[in-house]
Amino acid sequence: MNKLEWLIAWRYLGAQRKSLFVSLIGIFSMLGVSIGVFALVVALAAVNGFEEEVTAQMIGKDAHFEVMAYNGEMIAPYDSLMKEVRDRDSRVVASSPFIIYKVGVSSKKVNDGIVIYGIDTETAKGVTDIHKYIKWGNYSVDSLEDLSGTMRPGIILGSGLANRLRVVVGDKLVLQTFQSPDAMVTSGGPKMMMCVVSGIFETGTYEFDGNLAYVGIPELQKLLGLGDVVTGIQFRLNNHWLAGEAVDSLASWLGYPYYAMDWKTKNITLLKWMNYEKFIVAAVICLIILVAAFNIISSLIMVVIDKTKEIGILRSMGFSKAAIMRVFMLMGSFIGVGGTIVGGTIGLVLCKLQEAYHFIKLPGDVYVIPYFPISVHIIDVILIFVIGIALCVAATLLPAWKASRLDPVGAIRHE
Repeated sequence: MNKLEWLIAWRYLGAQRKSLFVSLIGIFSMLGVSIGVFALVVALAAVNGFEEEVTAQMIGKDAHFEVMAYNGEMIAPYDSLMKEVRDRDSRVVASSPFIIYKVGVSSKKVNDGIVIYGIDTETAKGVTDIHKYIKWGNYSVDSLEDLSGTMRPGIILGSGLANRLRVVVGDKLVLQTFQSPDAMVTSGGPKMMMCVVSGIFETGTYEFDGNLAYVGIPELQKLLGLGDVVTGIQFRLNNHWLAGEAVDSLASWLGYPYYAMDWKTKNITLLKWMNYEKFIVAAVICLIILVAAFNIISSLIMVVIDKTKEIGILRSMGFSKAAIMRVFMLMGSFIGVGGTIVGGTIGLVLCKLQEAYHFIKLPGDVYVIPYFPISVHIIDVILIFVIGIALCVAATLLPAWKASRLDPVGAIRHE
């Protein structure tokens, strides 16, 4: 490409009296590309932001990976297994045993069923961040004195569960085991335990807030009639993204009846849905750029019609078909590159401002975070720029080819 081709392409894009309408179409085409690129930059940054926020909450509320036994079998002795896993993998930084069970719960006004965890609150702080979400009371399952002066085990509830049971910190609850009629006959009936609400947490996730409760391991073992056994062991790594590798390396060593599960496998449905959502958002917004690309085609075709006589003169002066084709490809490239740069720049500036100042707020009663999360990935930005420019350049091929195939003599006679 020489300077003359660039100059002609730029001149054809300029607003002139005879071709003002054509120039306006070119401007609107560039505007369409800008809007599409802007929307794509902001939308993907928003999807990334929510994805990272959800992932952060996943790995905060849950362990990086767990070791459990098949068929619901209990683990014993669990202390030695916990130590062996930590010794075998230097990436493990914390571990904590747990029991999980479904029990009935009764307050003065409500009866319900819940999922209850038996935990050691001191070691559990190292593998999950539930203690950071305590909103009322304390992160403690130690025995508390009730209003009658009797010492009762402490229980920590999710805020949704507490609302459903209509209890606050200091209120009493009764835990009751579920048993079949035959088991009730042989064991003398379901076992019960009275607890005092010591803390209420609020994570903003219904799965946790509406269904979970925590008591001490010894208290739950006593309620369930278990010995010194646990359901599983939770582990935290120095890097949560290495959880899959850690589980794979333990798989052959653990052997039956034990197995390990990382946080990604545990939340595979939600992670797949987020990836699918990102693809759908990108695909839909790409249609805006595609529409703008079709506008470029129509704009350039109108330029070809408007400049037919001039194209004929250029061909008679020695311009080759390839040179004419390059002129019109340059015109489309100007529109595509210009629109992509303008839209991308505005989108990036808006995203960075949101990251820094959080001026777009979210209702606190609906979302866990008070602001709209944004995360710009450089690979996404590069891909958006490449797609935007590529679509616009591809849109020039048809009108450029049409212009290069004009007959010089017929074009000069064109009125």
